[in-house]
Amino acid sequence: MNKVSLLKKIKEKAKTDAKNRRDQRYLETMGFLVAKGFLKTNDHVPLRPNKRLRIVDAIWAGENVEPRILEVLPAAVLRLGKHFDLDPIKHDKLARVVGQLQKRQSDGDDFCGMPFEKLKVWAEFPLRDKRVKTAGEKKIMKSFRLDRTAVEKLAEIAQSEGSTETEVLEKLLLPNRGSKSPR
Repeated sequence: MNKVSLLKKIKEKAKTDAKNRRDQRYLETMGFLVAKGFLKTNDHVPLRPNKRLRIVDAIWAGENVEPRILEVLPAAVLRLGKHFDLDPIKHDKLARVVGQLQKRQSDGDDFCGMPFEKLKVWAEFPLRDKRVKTAGEKKIMKSFRLDRTAVEKLAEIAQSEGSTETEVLEKLLLPNRGSKSPR
């Protein structure tokens, strides 16, 4: 391959890349991920923090324009699931990786060529919006059938400490964590 043909290929690739960067699928995906704090960019991208994204559009943007999208997509789906149209049958690989991140597995499947080690970093990455919890901070709903006197004692301790019943149980089970926010 000579210099002229190489330059021609580079110019064609640059033209295609510029066209793809104006594509709505890229702009919406990148605008959402930048607004939420998963990614940063020097390009002017309109922020879309409340956008509901299609998985196929996000994957297209990651494969054709910005590979970093593929790296953060599983964690974004895990932490901001209501913003995505994840269909476990249609997107089985992504759903499997999201499940592995949710279970906080140490090893898992790759996603679109991205190794699991790179993907799991984003599940614990702190975002600008402190309301969005990391995978390790998310609370899990459990229900127990307790004796009436145990429930009364739990409520009494919670009231005397000025905390919730859940916080009292967490203090008993995890003594070094303590209470996060007094009520």
